[in-house]
Amino acid sequence: MTMEEMAESFPDWLLEAESLTTHLPFEQMSRKLIVGAMGGSAIGADFVNTAYYDVLPPIPVLRDYRLPFWIGDGTFIASSYSGNTEETLTLLKEAAKRKLYIVGVSSDGEVEKYCKENDRPFVKLPPDLPPRMALPYSARVISVMVENLHGIKLPWKDAVAFLKREMNAIKDKANAIADKLVNTDAVYVFSSQRDYVLSMRFAGEISENTKEVAGFLYMTEANHNFLQGFQHGASKRVGIVVYEDTDKLDRIELQSSFLLRKAEENGSPAIKIDLKGETRLEKLLYGVLVGDFASIYMAQKKGIDPMPVHIITELKTYLKNA
Repeated sequence: MTMEEMAESFPDWLLEAESLTTHLPFEQMSRKLIVGAMGGSAIGADFVNTAYYDVLPPIPVLRDYRLPFWIGDGTFIASSYSGNTEETLTLLKEAAKRKLYIVGVSSDGEVEKYCKENDRPFVKLPPDLPPRMALPYSARVISVMVENLHGIKLPWKDAVAFLKREMNAIKDKANAIADKLVNTDAVYVFSSQRDYVLSMRFAGEISENTKEVAGFLYMTEANHNFLQGFQHGASKRVGIVVYEDTDKLDRIELQSSFLLRKAEENGSPAIKIDLKGETRLEKLLYGVLVGDFASIYMAQKKGIDPMPVHIITELKTYLKNA
């Protein structure tokens, strides 16, 4: 399966993910969720935090080797697509020492082994995917936990139907974005803090799929520091992408337009991504998919295979042998 085919499968995988959670003993789980994860496995929790921003306190997403002192109880979700992410496994061991209720989410590896040996709940994800492309599984699995533990439901099935209807339009929009960014050396992506998963996801996908340096910042924080970098001119090969605020908040949109104008005056590729959808969930999923496809198309236009991540693999070998 190609990366583009995986992105096309995003809506179906959201639905499939629900069936993977039917066996979970929600009655035994604490409502206080903590996620230990990295990279493509962590972004699912970030999507849940963004989608439930107005109705649920944020779920701590720990991208570290250390479990903070203030986490004394709760349900610890060890989310690692491979099941062998060393940071996540380190957190898992610490969570077990502190007697947190542990739930594993992976396709294989040490996470699955731990859960089997210690009779802990485990959600087995489909194998043979790049971890970043398993986002619909990880996001929906965690959101199902939220639904069952907090009784807060979002219109996921309607959102899936929306994505399927809009798939061709999403791909066309992504292709146009890729055309504007293909000759960049680096890209910065911006979204409101409330919608933070959009900028975080697109920047990560550019780095992994396009093999290009990318970063993300929040609007309007970017206009309190990043903006100043245009004063004496910046590289015209640095692309600027700004996501529309899901609520189109006037002051955020005003500040975004100023940043885009300064980028255009500098001669940099400057893109505003408007968000389609009737609900905020639809807008967020639409924005994620536009970014996913755009990063894949950027790679194709550069003549790069988006699938392998050789330097990250080199890092894991280095750490294993250290």
